[in-house]
Amino acid sequence: QRQMAWMLRHELGLPGDGELVVPPRVAIYNTEANGPLHEILKAHPLYQCSEYWGDKSEFGETVNGVRNEDLQALSFEPMIFDVVLSSDVLEHMPSPYLAHSEICRVLKPGGKHIFTVPYGEAMARDDVRASLVDGMVVNHAEALYHGDPVRPDEGILVWTIFGLEMLVRLSEIGFHTELWQLHEPAQGIVGPGAIVFSAQRRVGPRAG
Repeated sequence: QRQMAWMLRHELGLPGDGELVVPPRVAIYNTEANGPLHEILKAHPLYQCSEYWGDKSEFGETVNGVRNEDLQALSFEPMIFDVVLSSDVLEHMPSPYLAHSEICRVLKPGGKHIFTVPYGEAMARDDVRASLVDGMVVNHAEALYHGDPVRPDEGILVWTIFGLEMLVRLSEIGFHTELWQLHEPAQGIVGPGAIVFSAQRRVGPRAG
């Protein structure tokens, strides 16, 4: 969350400390509806957020006051957001690059997707740990689960750990992606693994 907040400040040209105040005309979509950054942003006039509630309602409708969205098939109109935020979300779906394509679609040209994912800097290819085959989950490695704030008693499956392949595929989708290895002790960002990505939708025609 601190990494995401730091990068949001940086990409919007905001002060590096003090209260995080996003300009009122910046449209932000957060792919989760919990956590400290959500609490800061939720009063912003152009802020939207969602969770994945599955078949509890149609996508685009609300469950428990929160919009239901599948990032692999977003219900939003094209090119409406300046910033999309996702923090350790994309590894938890069978088709993460479909989700990246959808995020690219809903971003305005020049808009940015700020995100974190589990990332192996020394890995050339993604580690695809599970696939969806004929509607069934097929594990290619020991099943790995992360904690899920929406379903704390269940956990959530890790489908993919990303490698350098991700940067190539994001370029093919239509992004220019930067990897930031942060070290900002004044903001509580220290130690290994402080990696955050900023993927900007290209202004011209995009691939994919």
